[in-house]
Order: sequence, then structure tokens, then C-alpha cells
Amino acid sequence: MAEMTGRERIEAAIALQPVDRVPIVPLAENFAARHSAFTMADVVRDFDIARDVVARNFDEYGGWDAMSAPAVPINDLGFAMFGAAGKLPGRELGENELWQADERVVMQVEDYDFIQDHGWNAYLVKVYPSLGYLVPPEQLAARLGEIEAADQKSICYWRDRGVSVYTGGGAGFGLDDISLTRSIKGLITDIYRRPDAVVAAIEAIVTEQLPQGIANFKALRESTGGEPITICLASGVPTYLSPKNFERFFWPYFKAGVEQIVDEGILINLHFDGDWTRYFEYFLELPAGKLVLELDGLSDIFKAKEILEGHMCIMGDVPAAMLSLGSAREVTDYCRKLIDIVGKGGGFILSSGCAAPTDTKPENFRAMIETGKAYCPHS
Repeated sequence: MAEMTGRERIEAAIALQPVDRVPIVPLAENFAARHSAFTMADVVRDFDIARDVVARNFDEYGGWDAMSAPAVPINDLGFAMFGAAGKLPGRELGENELWQADERVVMQVEDYDFIQDHGWNAYLVKVYPSLGYLVPPEQLAARLGEIEAADQKSICYWRDRGVSVYTGGGAGFGLDDISLTRSIKGLITDIYRRPDAVVAAIEAIVTEQLPQGIANFKALRESTGGEPITICLASGVPTYLSPKNFERFFWPYFKAGVEQIVDEGILINLHFDGDWTRYFEYFLELPAGKLVLELDGLSDIFKAKEILEGHMCIMGDVPAAMLSLGSAREVTDYCRKLIDIVGKGGGFILSSGCAAPTDTKPENFRAMIETGKAYCPHS
């Protein structure tokens, strides 16, 4: 097979078509930051530094097929957009510590009624002052504009280099939004104690946020030339639900939302943290050949291949522990196993299981990239 470009590989993998080799799309921002001359605080505060450290990392390891984010993984508004609390390096944390989610309860029981009556955007405005450590309200609009400009600058940088960019977006499916501000424990408790209030809030969030998300996705599609949009369910909260509750509180809203987004001609990369193994069958109800299911090492990626082969592209899944604690030989062997099994017949993108940890061994990261490039049993 003739050599393909990175974008051609990714588009072929999503469409479940043959590739010359598997596409490689690691999440390397945190690893790149820790193995640079800058601190994590420098990277969070300065978007140009964030882009440059990733670019140097990209060049040092010979490059790969797409960048997983245009600017930085977390910034000073990264949690606030979900009404959630967080801690940042150089602020609540040391200069070279990794950002942290602070899973304290922000949303109160009475806020379910508030969200139903006033919507999610109004709720975020309501709780914003209680998050305290973030940008002062009078600087919020300017900071949002600065972040958007930095994203566009990074997108242009990578496009000029001929490298695809997976951009992030929010679509407002409800359950994950609530979990990040109410806490997972609080939400699960509410599902049993006040289920109707949870459903009403989810429906209010979806009604307001999904159209806004689709409009944003269209703008991102225009700026990137049609690259996949990454939707992240970072809490993995649906995986904690019984099948009955999964079907009531998550699946119908998610399925309908994904179908609407796909109908707009938008490719979606589903970054799903947590163990989704028992729910893989549900993904057969989603449009075929239009989605990427990105797994983080907790789900059984080989089971995903068994169930979703010929229906959905799968991305992953070199485990964080292996990248940090394993040997280069172990990484090479695991990548070969992924390519042999999950890559057979197409529909696979090689990646780290979620983000490569800050303490990833350089030789292990190199083994992942080089194995993906060199091992091509199906081409």
C-alpha cells in the first residue's frame, strides 16, 4: 500500500478502511511539559510555552499523526466551565506539580430546581464566585477570548506543519456535567433519592447546551478543516450506574445528541475515561464509521474490538502504569498486541491510555511511537 499522510490514516481508520500503518495519536502534553526546561505552572500560564514544549517533544520523538489538543490540557478556566473546583500548579499547588481536580461539592440539592428553571449557563454564573481561585469576574470575558485566540493560533501552527489536530468540545449530555460540580458520590446518591430532579436537570442541560455545542463544533470544523472533535467524559460516571439507571439517566440523551452531531457532518472522538466494558453493546446503536471510541486502559479494549469490529474505530490504550513503570520491551510487546488484534481489519488508532503520565519513561514513550510506525502486519 502507498504511504499515507497522517490525516489520510486517521480518516481511513475512522471510516474502517485499510491503512498503510496504524495512525498514532498520543496524549503527550503533560509528559512533554515535565520533560522540558519549563515548569507545569509555566505551561498552564503561557499558551505559547505550552505549544512550544509539545512541538519540541513531537520533534524529539520523530512526530506522529495528530495532536490531541491545540493548546494546553488544563488552564485557569478548565474546571470552571463545568462549575467544578480544581487546583493548578503555581497557584494552589507547587510550581511543577500536575493540575488536580478538587472533587468537593459545589452544586447543592436546591440547584437542581435552579438549573431546571434557569438553565446551565445561569447556574455556572451563580456558582462561579464560590470557586474563588479563578479569574476575577471582570476579567472573565477577556480570558475566554485569550484562550480561544491561543487555540486558533495553535491549530494554525500544526496545520502549517501538516499535522492534524483533535480539538476539544463540550456538548452537554447532562450527567457528566452534574457529576463534576455535584461530585460523583453526590450525583449517585441523588439518582436514588431524587431521581426526577436529576432527570429534569439533565433535560434542561441538554436542551440548552446541545445546540450551543453543535454551533461550536461547526466553528471548530471550519477552523480545522474537518478534523475530529473530541468529546470528553472525564468522570466516567455512567460506568458506575446499573444498566437500568444507565438507560434512564445517560444513554437516551447521549445517543440522541451524538446522532444530531453526526447528522451535521461532524466526526467525533469519544474520550471515555473509566471502565465501559459492560456497555460496549450499546455503541452498536450509534452511527457506523463516524466515531472514535477512545479508551483509557480501564476498559477491555480487546472486548471492544470483538463487539464493535466493523462498526466503530477504537483508540488506545497503552496503560499509564506501563508507560511509567514498565520497560520499553513491555511497551513494544503491548503495542504489537494492540496492532495485531485491535488493528486487524482496520478501525484502530494507537494511543496512550488517556494522557501519558508526567513520569512516563522517555524510552517507553519512544517505544510506543516507533512500534506504531514500524510494526505493520496488516498493511
